[in-house]
Amino acid sequence: MGLLPDGASGPSFSGKESDLAGLSWREARRTRTFWLMVSAFFLLGASVHACVLHLAAMLTDRGITQQTAALASSVAGAGLLLGRFGSGFLLDRYLGSRVAMCFASGAAVGILLLLSGQSAAAFAGALFAGLGMGAEGDLIAYLTSRYFGLKAFGELYGYAFGTFVLAGACGALLMGIGFDKTGSYSVPLIGFLAAIVVAIMLFSQLGPYRYGVQNVNEGRVGLKASAAAS
Repeated sequence: MGLLPDGASGPSFSGKESDLAGLSWREARRTRTFWLMVSAFFLLGASVHACVLHLAAMLTDRGITQQTAALASSVAGAGLLLGRFGSGFLLDRYLGSRVAMCFASGAAVGILLLLSGQSAAAFAGALFAGLGMGAEGDLIAYLTSRYFGLKAFGELYGYAFGTFVLAGACGALLMGIGFDKTGSYSVPLIGFLAAIVVAIMLFSQLGPYRYGVQNVNEGRVGLKASAAAS
């Protein structure tokens, strides 16, 4: 609530962009970190969207009943919700790039389970894919603030999240095209599995945060730079 001891004054803040630590859009787009992060989110987003949106059709094509396929879709929805809560919990305790690698690895396991075509494995695969899809929205916002600060957070987050949405559309389209061309979901699933592996490698290159939390005791507003931007 901003309560301070009697006689103490808090840090002044005019609300201007210059009061916030971080990079502008022009500066951020010239960094290697920005393109690593956006590329990783694009690959992961395309993969999890493709799996979740085509889940029911994928399972019924493999001989699983419509009722079971519908239930698996519900499990994916539950995984999405758990991914939102779980990613927030983990981001408060561990390095964000490692959390992203963890959820991406789970999504990769989910694709492997979906490739098996078995009912029990399909439920677990749907859960893991949903977890990855749910976590990504939180990860985008958090990593954007930690690697680029708040100076142009709204604009940078808009570009990053827009990439995630575009990835979802591309992933669903490519999954459908892959099925039409090959008559099976196996080939596109293997392709998306490879895409997630690349995304994990990209996340591993992000390194430590460049901006930390606000330090009120020193009278600084916004995010404090903890390392030089790449």
